[in-house]
Amino acid sequence: MEGKMAMARTLPPLAGRGGPIGPMSPRMGPKFDGLTGPSYRLDNKTYPLPNPKALKPYADTTAGAVDTWPAHASGHNVPRTTLVLTKNKNLVLYDEDLMGKPQIIPKPRFLEQLEGYLKTELKALGVTQVVPNDLRLQAHREVFEYLIEDFKTYKPLLSSIKNEYEMMLSFQRQQIRELDPLKQMLVTVSEQCDQKIMAIREEEKQEIRDLKMERKRLTEVIQQMNNEQKDLLTQVSKLQEDLAAEYHRYRDECDARKQLVSDINDLRYQQDDYMMSKQSASDEAQDDPMTLKIALKKAREDEKAATERLNNMVANYGDVIPRRDFELLEAKYNKLQELYTTAQDDFLKLQKEHDALLDVHKTVTKQRDEYYMECETLKRSSTPRPDWDKCADHVQGGMTRWQELSKGKRSNELVDVLIAEIAAGGAGDLGGAEYFDGQGTGPTVPKYLQVEGPVRNRRLGKRDCSMLIRDIWREKVAHDAERTDGQRDAMSDFLDLYLQRRFAMPQMKVEWGYNLQDACERYAHDELIGLFWGVLTYNIDEEIYHDQMNKIEELLNHLTNADMEKGNQEKISKDELRQGIRATFPGMEDETLMVAMKAADVELDSKEENIEYKELFKEDDEGRTGPFLEELMKFIKQERLNYVEDIKQQLAGINNVTVDDLKRALSLADPEIDNALMDKYLAWAFDTTAEKFNEVEPLEQSKLVERLRNGCLHRAGKKM
Repeated sequence: MEGKMAMARTLPPLAGRGGPIGPMSPRMGPKFDGLTGPSYRLDNKTYPLPNPKALKPYADTTAGAVDTWPAHASGHNVPRTTLVLTKNKNLVLYDEDLMGKPQIIPKPRFLEQLEGYLKTELKALGVTQVVPNDLRLQAHREVFEYLIEDFKTYKPLLSSIKNEYEMMLSFQRQQIRELDPLKQMLVTVSEQCDQKIMAIREEEKQEIRDLKMERKRLTEVIQQMNNEQKDLLTQVSKLQEDLAAEYHRYRDECDARKQLVSDINDLRYQQDDYMMSKQSASDEAQDDPMTLKIALKKAREDEKAATERLNNMVANYGDVIPRRDFELLEAKYNKLQELYTTAQDDFLKLQKEHDALLDVHKTVTKQRDEYYMECETLKRSSTPRPDWDKCADHVQGGMTRWQELSKGKRSNELVDVLIAEIAAGGAGDLGGAEYFDGQGTGPTVPKYLQVEGPVRNRRLGKRDCSMLIRDIWREKVAHDAERTDGQRDAMSDFLDLYLQRRFAMPQMKVEWGYNLQDACERYAHDELIGLFWGVLTYNIDEEIYHDQMNKIEELLNHLTNADMEKGNQEKISKDELRQGIRATFPGMEDETLMVAMKAADVELDSKEENIEYKELFKEDDEGRTGPFLEELMKFIKQERLNYVEDIKQQLAGINNVTVDDLKRALSLADPEIDNALMDKYLAWAFDTTAEKFNEVEPLEQSKLVERLRNGCLHRAGKKM
């Protein structure tokens, strides 16, 4: 490249028109002294250039004009350049001079010098082919610079055009350099994807081979079973034929036997007739015929009288029973008659009492409904009575001491008691000490409580505690849904992870862990907080919470589908709500269902037939629900406790319960339970796994029943 660039030389000076060389341009510089000018980089290589002054053309500064060619030669042939496509599919530039065509009209001298210089440079650089090349660009750039220098009038515009082109070329090169890494990365990613695809195909090939082998094996098994079926059908057909033959033989033998018996009877009758005839002949020979005749007549008369008497007896006493049987039946009848009379009297009395009780029940039910509506009206219209049990959260000693202080006292007296407690400092010290004592970092300490030293007591209130617990449940449900094994993380482990996510500072995480535990202990009597506290301490099965939420969600989906069938009106009828409750809770009794429907009416405060059902499923910021969902929660809990009571009855008389005892009790209380569900209940009751049932020690009945009450147990079949 350097050698080729060294061959570049300046254009010769232009001669004056029609005479000797006129005045030369003052821009004529020194002679060419080598590649001492600026340089440029191409493909990480540096290429020097000649001095710009040495490369400037010797231009005529006095004329300042350009020949108007080929404008004056319009209509005449002029030399032109031609592009030719070679066999190698390359474009080659040919002009008429190279092709041997003479020029009719000569070109201007300056144009010929520029074209000659360009051709010389292109040949010297070896880039005569018309293809994109940086060397061709550099040669044309030099020629363009000569042209700009000669045209003083258009130099600013031409320079601006040249700068714009140079700037765009530089920008495009920069874009190419920036895209090269992306291209390499794309190639790398493409190779990685190809490798992954090949790996997946290899795995699928192995799986396909295994499936083909399995299909072949199953085909062989099917073929074998078909052959066995054919063999069995053949055997059945053969046995049917044998049975038909045996039956035919049996019929022949039976007919032959009957014929033989008939022949034997005929021979016997013939023998008897022969003997009788022989004896008669001998008797006639011995007896007198007259005597026998008289005896025969007398015998016939006696036989006739006996027959008449027998007929009379049958006609008169055919339906008569013995006197002894009659007396026994008469005594039994009298006894039953007395019992029937007594039962009839008792039945009439009970019927009257039942009718009276029905009337009383109707009256009481009507009064109850009236009182209930009156109570609800008073609740809405009058000032609500204070919930004095809330004071237990702010009195030393908790609910037990508050019940002792408030027992038998009226509202005014309770206010005095509360003021006395405040004056004594009982209600002011809500959170105990200013700091909690750290429980250390031992293995028995939960992760969210592992710390040394004092921990600040924030005195977390009940509302803040409820809101925090609600957020923890929501995050845990989302966290468990991301797992692919279908298992759930322990609440204590997830609580540590939750506090780490929410509080970046370790000290804040520990403080909220201790304060949450303290608030749960103080407000454990609350239904929602108590459930969370039991799950956190492994005393209550976490599935109880999820089962309640799933039941409520199932009911909501059922009602939503019923609404969608009607055109998504956001309303359903009360009958559809009742049917949805029946479908979701098939074991609910009519009375409980009626209470739930009344709770829905009270919550919505609407007497219309169509109700806005979605309002029944809303919660406040503390996670509290309305009366309707509270009734459903009570039913779910009571149904679980009733099931546990049935199991307890089957364990009556057993102090130390073993695994086999509980299995037998579960089978008796719920005959339709399967083995998997039974193993789940056993594992929860004895706090173990199915593999260690043989190693479990007997458990005291009271502790076992308490454990079952805190577990998520449901009856698999119907109650017997």
